[in-house]
Amino acid sequence: MKPQLLGAILALIPSLSLAFEMSHSLKSQTSYGTSASEWQQSDWRLDSELYQGLENGEITGILRSRFDLQDKLNSDQTLNNYSAHSEPLTAGDHEWVELRELYWQAGFDNSYWRIGKQQVVWGEADGIKLLDVINPQSYREFILDDFDDSRIPLWMVNGEFQVGEEGTLQALWVLDTSTHELAPSSSPFAFTSPVLVPDSAAVPAGVTATLEEANTPAMTLKNSDFGLRYTSFIDNWDYSLNYLYHYVDEAVISADLSGSSLTLTPDYKRSHLLGGSASSVFGDWVLRAEFAYETDRYHRTTASVPGVDKADQWGILVGLDYQGMTDYLISVQWFQSNLVGQTENLVKNRQENTLSLLVERTLFNETLLLKWLHLHSTDHGDGVVQPQISYNLESDFDVFLGMDIFYGNEGGLYGQFDEADRISAGFEWGF
Repeated sequence: MKPQLLGAILALIPSLSLAFEMSHSLKSQTSYGTSASEWQQSDWRLDSELYQGLENGEITGILRSRFDLQDKLNSDQTLNNYSAHSEPLTAGDHEWVELRELYWQAGFDNSYWRIGKQQVVWGEADGIKLLDVINPQSYREFILDDFDDSRIPLWMVNGEFQVGEEGTLQALWVLDTSTHELAPSSSPFAFTSPVLVPDSAAVPAGVTATLEEANTPAMTLKNSDFGLRYTSFIDNWDYSLNYLYHYVDEAVISADLSGSSLTLTPDYKRSHLLGGSASSVFGDWVLRAEFAYETDRYHRTTASVPGVDKADQWGILVGLDYQGMTDYLISVQWFQSNLVGQTENLVKNRQENTLSLLVERTLFNETLLLKWLHLHSTDHGDGVVQPQISYNLESDFDVFLGMDIFYGNEGGLYGQFDEADRISAGFEWGF
């Protein structure tokens, strides 16, 4: 949102004579890069939430202010992934201020509405996104940050309607065209894997390549995204049917060769997503499944730049959660993606498999939490391990200590960050 627009909104508040309720959350995290032997971040983040009940509904706003004493994760960053009305108010090597969320919500007889800047979550996978693609993501810390914090909220109209006795139809009209925020080239979390970025060695000999900046689609009605989700319950199963027509938040690079000059232009392409989810409880076990089929996705190849080929893809995720032991949660997941068609010379495999293990243990009346999350690619032999311990000192004050350990070949999704291992400590205080 532009500062002028935010100023106009704030100027209206006194004239409305509204007594807003406010709450705050202060989080500090300091991380030391164990492989690089340097401080990676010393981050302070303040979320200020504003709430006001109205005769019809309520208004919620969240302002996020962040300051990092280090500049390893922020320097040289660009903001061209944000639409004109979503970009941060301030963004520099150390500071960041944004209107994170601002929406009106209200419930009526057979419908519920939330209109404004918000997050919408589809799917419940741990550390992996299959259906959860409505909001783009900040890859400032790759996937290490909580998804609630790394999702980029979007301006949209979100309506839910009762269908029959047990069904709910959710309709989304997303006007915001913001896309993924990538880590700057100087960051330890900058993408380097050939699965994700062009290989400079693929540029023909004697040709000079120029990579232009990607620009998000204009925020117009024509470029809006649309989504539908139907949820219901049958024979002890919760299920959903999902559809999304959207711009994929990953840029596709096209090439224009003129003489000995090659211009690479990132662009964003449309896709249809069809999918669904299901879950059921069997005693101490919960079985979960998600499925998604996506049209017109682009994948990196070993051919000369731009080195991309178009193909549909589908993915499936199956998760099994066990809570039969007091104070324990054990969850395993299997995720598989597949490409459809005659795409050749792919950098990645036509079929990719990832396994995950999540173990949580609470102690001392649930004040101490021990957590272990492990993601492993069985095809590339790389992955990430995230052990963490957190302690609730008071009802609104937590301290934590954790590690993020990458391993595997540097060409893999996780192995590319083998030099970004870190140990982190911090606290979160709500007031």
